[in-house]
Amino acid sequence: MSEKQEAPGRGYNRLKAALTEAPWAMANGLAKLLYGFRTEGIDNLPSDGPYIVWITEPSLIGMIIGGYVSIKVLKPELDKGTDNVSFFHEELFRLAYFRNLENTAGKYRPLVPHSAPQLSKGILDGYRVLLNNGIVIHNPQGDATWDGRPTAFGRIAAWLALRTAAPIVPILSSIGCYEIWPRWQRLPSRKGRFRLCIDEPLELTDRPLDRVTDQDLEEANARILEHFEQSHYGPGGLAGWIGPVLRAGVEVTEPVQLHPPLTQPAAIPPPNTKVSKLGVAQLLWQCPVCRTNGALVHRRPIFRREKVSCQACGTLWDFCRKPGRDFRMEVLEGPPEVVGLDMSLSTWYEHMKRNFSPEPIQVDGVELLPGEEVYLEAQDVTLSPYLPNSLFEGWAEREAPKKQADRLEIANWESMGEGRLLVTSHRALWQGMMREIDFLWNE
Repeated sequence: MSEKQEAPGRGYNRLKAALTEAPWAMANGLAKLLYGFRTEGIDNLPSDGPYIVWITEPSLIGMIIGGYVSIKVLKPELDKGTDNVSFFHEELFRLAYFRNLENTAGKYRPLVPHSAPQLSKGILDGYRVLLNNGIVIHNPQGDATWDGRPTAFGRIAAWLALRTAAPIVPILSSIGCYEIWPRWQRLPSRKGRFRLCIDEPLELTDRPLDRVTDQDLEEANARILEHFEQSHYGPGGLAGWIGPVLRAGVEVTEPVQLHPPLTQPAAIPPPNTKVSKLGVAQLLWQCPVCRTNGALVHRRPIFRREKVSCQACGTLWDFCRKPGRDFRMEVLEGPPEVVGLDMSLSTWYEHMKRNFSPEPIQVDGVELLPGEEVYLEAQDVTLSPYLPNSLFEGWAEREAPKKQADRLEIANWESMGEGRLLVTSHRALWQGMMREIDFLWNE
């Protein structure tokens, strides 16, 4: 083929690469302008593979940065033709942009936790890439945090590092991503700072392990977590980001106990507000003081301080944003034993979870099984099974099918409509307009 014949092909490839990079270049410029975004430690990036790029996604901003790492930060290395594979949330492949990346580049893999064969295949793809001196890009936590604290680490990154002796290169976005746009907040804050930091490679072993045990994985993830808490949260680590527990401005040294009220407040009707507008009440779905579900209201005036109040017990908190630190909530009004108590949002959340226990509720329109108790009722819940699925192929049983197709379509599911969802001691029950479907708990 002549050079003139090859030129159109090269031009097309350059155009395709430019279109792929354009959204990330625009996002980078916007982040610099609004939030002072910068990339630090680029010299810590190894000149050659194999290595595992460890990214973190504490919020939607963090997820965007994960794509920025793959498309922009690693571009010089990938332009050399280095073998690579990137793991992303399966939900992203619902978007045409990511489906196109998978179909054209062939280097992007959705994490499919509902299918063991496909998940295993993805891990083995990463293993082969590392043996070929390539690069694997992965978020071992797998999901964004709700309260800013670390979520559980999966085993993929640790297993690959131990089996191949490839170093892990942390390319971590700062906790500022969460502070600007936490999952429970509808829109990003106008204030805040975040950065992307490339740390020195982390070596979990000096030689490939022929067999990786559960203990090996636990020890490896402990090292990964220790590094994460120091790098992601700034100089003070996780403890410094959370901050102390205060009462009337004085640090509390004894463990805080939030006891239930002697008289339980009356139940509160479900709010009419859309879930996306509830603010921090999405996270604190139960009042930490009186333990009433759905009772908190988060008020966010433009020119005054934010407040959180309980409609059941009357407790009122001042809600404060501190850049570089967790959100703070101080009790202004309420029971005498909690007035003046000032703790981080994630600490209030920990107390809420610690004190939670399911309580039976009364519902109509359902025939319960012997000894069955209902714990949760939710309206307007969409049921969207993966495809292909027997539920769309004449399935007549009340209980949902227990077997799935040999191969599910990636990021492809279809809605069966909206209905009422009940969570009970025996099952999850979805009641639609045309039918009811049971998902029985395993014995």
